[in-house]
Order: sequence, then structure tokens, then C-alpha cells
Amino acid sequence: MSADHPGLAVELVGREPDLCVLALSGQLSPGSAGLVTGAVSKALLDVGQVLVDVSGLRLTWTPAVQVFPSAVSAMGGWPWARLVLFGADASLAQTLRAQQVSATVPLAPDQTTARQLLQRHPPSIARHLDLDQELSAPRRARFFVATACRDWQLDSLRGDAVLVASELVDNAVVHARTACRLAVQLDARGLSITVRDYRLGQLNSLRPAPGHGLFVVATVSRGWDVSPTEDGKSVCALLPTAGQGDR
Repeated sequence: MSADHPGLAVELVGREPDLCVLALSGQLSPGSAGLVTGAVSKALLDVGQVLVDVSGLRLTWTPAVQVFPSAVSAMGGWPWARLVLFGADASLAQTLRAQQVSATVPLAPDQTTARQLLQRHPPSIARHLDLDQELSAPRRARFFVATACRDWQLDSLRGDAVLVASELVDNAVVHARTACRLAVQLDARGLSITVRDYRLGQLNSLRPAPGHGLFVVATVSRGWDVSPTEDGKSVCALLPTAGQGDR
């Protein structure tokens, strides 16, 4: 497999039954980011474990490095989708760390080390699901989050996490009346559940009152907040994992 875009090339340089190695060369830019996303996503879907040689990659647009964690998250995240980058020069490696990409997608100096990192739990694991404005969206959200808790061995959190996700998605599709993106992330802070909708405004109307969905969210989570985005808003709740309740 090989794919090209003016300024960037993606090549399949190694294939095993449950692993493949891709090599990127050229410029990672706004125009070529889609090619990288497509190639990495397809490889993750095909084999689940992917190594990417970025020794020939040059970055011309800093936000483009987010294609790597985004692809992993869209494909289901750990443990089903595992991605490790290797061979980055000093400048690219510094950018990957500064942009916190390496927290979700480990960075290795060489392929041998990269293969070892595939078997390790990264510091941060995440997955996301895009939902249409449909009455079935909260039900799909509950199943999605319950599955993530099972995969990440968070059985003690599953009930609260499913409840929070359902309430936040319901708030987006019923009250904001838009599609939304549901994202879950597990790191040292705990389990964060974020729902982003696509309706501007409404920030001042979000108050956790008794009987309101956000009251439930505020009750079971350690904390929650809402922030504006360029095309709507994002509501995030944090649930502590075992042993974090008093931190």
C-alpha cells in the first residue's frame, strides 16, 4: 500500500498478521492531514496495531499532529487500536510532546522500542463517538460508555459514567437540538466524559438545578464545566477512579 499527496507520501513498509508499519515522508500540512488520517485509520481498522516511521516527516502546521490521537480515538482507542510513532527528529519530537500527542500515542526512538510500547498502557487513553440528533443518541451513548468502562476495567465507575454520558448527550440532542460528539478519556485525573454540541450560545442557561440533567451530572462527578467552542459548546464531567475520591 502506498498513497501520495503533493508534498507527502505514505508507504506500507511492513505487514504482519496483527501489525503493520507505515512510513510517512514529506510535509504534514493542512492539505495532507487527511491523507495521514485515512491511512492510519485504515491500518488500525485492518490490524489494530500500527507503527509509524516519522523520520522523514516535516511539520508545516502544528495542529496537524493531532491527526494521530484523533485516528486512535475514532478507531476505539486502547486496547483495540494501538499506535506508536518512532524515529522523530528532535524538533518533531518536541512538538509531539508539547501538543500532548505522546500522552495518547507513544513516541519511540526506533522500531524495536516502538514494538515494545505497543504492549504498554499509554498514560492517556481515549475514544469518541459522533452522534446524530436522534432520540436513540442517549441509548447509543450509554452502550458506548459502558463498553469503554469494560475495556478499561472501570466496573466501579460504569453506572455513574453511563448516567453522565446519557444526560449530557440528551442535553445536546434534545435541548441544544444538534448532533454532538461524545468523548471519554482516562488518565491520571480520572475518567472525563465530554459532549460537544454545535449550537452557539446557551452558556448562561446551563445551571444544575434539582430535577435537571446537569444536577445529576454535578452530583455524581468530582466536577464539571462548560466552555464555548468555535461552533457551539463543550460540557465535560470528571469522575474519579478508585483511590482518587479524596484527592
